[in-house]
Amino acid sequence: MTTARILMNPHPVTLRPTDTVATAAQHILEQHLRHLPVVDAQGRYIGTFSIYSLLQLTLPKAVVGEHGLDNVSFVNETMQDLAQRLRERRDEPVVNWLSKDPVLHLDIPIMEIMLLMLRGRTTSAPVVDKNSHRLEGIISFWDVLEKLMGENQ
Repeated sequence: MTTARILMNPHPVTLRPTDTVATAAQHILEQHLRHLPVVDAQGRYIGTFSIYSLLQLTLPKAVVGEHGLDNVSFVNETMQDLAQRLRERRDEPVVNWLSKDPVLHLDIPIMEIMLLMLRGRTTSAPVVDKNSHRLEGIISFWDVLEKLMGENQ
């Protein structure tokens, strides 16, 4: 049976909680990543910094706040305004901008992984040890698709 252990990338790029937004953005850009798991000094998964974190940092607070705006057509910000807002936040630690994605365990079968990705509308999920919560790897949509396409050949 195909499980997370077989599908996962066991050596994902990770961040530490004290890494900066600038460091995370650099990894995302250079390696074309969407999600970066953040681990503590013992390698335990504590959350994910993602492209969505960067979008949240870039947009005005009125847009992304708890009661954010649905219609932003009247907001006249330029690319320079957005870039400036991101520059102002570049030295903040990533720990302030983590999402808690659903986690997978090593023995979860592929059907459950695909369903979690579909229902959670996520393109990747961290794989953690059930007991220690250490990050074991990450499974992306690309990992699943590569396996599926490889089975057809």
